[in-house]
Amino acid sequence: EYEFADRYLQHALEVGFKEPNRIYFNLGRSAAEQHDDTRALQWFGKIGEGEQFLAGRLAAAGIIARRDGVDAAITMLDNINGLTTEQQTLLIQNQALLLNQAKRTDEAYALLEKAAQKYPESPELLYDYALNAERVGNFKSMEDTLNKVIRMKPDFAAAYNALGYSYADRNINLVEAKTLIEMATKLSPEDHYIMDSLGWVYYRLGDLGHATEQLRRAYAIQQDPEIAAHLAEVLWKQGQRDEAQKILDQALSVNPDNEVLASTAQKLKSAL
Repeated sequence: EYEFADRYLQHALEVGFKEPNRIYFNLGRSAAEQHDDTRALQWFGKIGEGEQFLAGRLAAAGIIARRDGVDAAITMLDNINGLTTEQQTLLIQNQALLLNQAKRTDEAYALLEKAAQKYPESPELLYDYALNAERVGNFKSMEDTLNKVIRMKPDFAAAYNALGYSYADRNINLVEAKTLIEMATKLSPEDHYIMDSLGWVYYRLGDLGHATEQLRRAYAIQQDPEIAAHLAEVLWKQGQRDEAQKILDQALSVNPDNEVLASTAQKLKSAL
């Protein structure tokens, strides 16, 4: 109900709401949801120093990247001054995200590698660097970095999951992979991505029953294309080919360009 939301938000400004930056940010979000980029950028541009400033700049960068290109968005973010170390690392993570979305993986990796050397005590930044190291095939760096992140922040569920899933996906160190993913599950039991990882490592270990159980749970929470691909492959292995094909077809209709789905569909087709 964007019309009503905008009306009440603007009324809050008119009556002197004590935190106008929050109002500007929410008006910008509302405009962005309505695909009014010009108005969204105007609202985000009104945000002054304070709690919402960086969030507004990052939201604006996403619009600029889509409208004017990634380089323009990155330049805008580079020109922001006076950030804390935590804010600077968050900015770099978002720049890398924009580069990855544009399929400029090598540039994202180079940016994060440099940042990881400058900010070696930021587990979140190191985590993103590790994921990008994996994308470019630098598995040793990915493994070393994730192990460092786990030592730095023992309750970082995503780090355990990322390392365990990488092992499972490459079909190596499966016992260690299961242990890592089980630790992630204890830390974040309702995370569907971790359920997916646990299902995948069960599949690699040959436990199709538990694999299907976990993957169905994950897919019921979020119909993510990669979870769909994993569930379809396990069901296919169990002989439930009609259901597997149905899940793949539905997922491909929504995500026709997803590489994991396309690869899985081709793999199963060639197995006929």
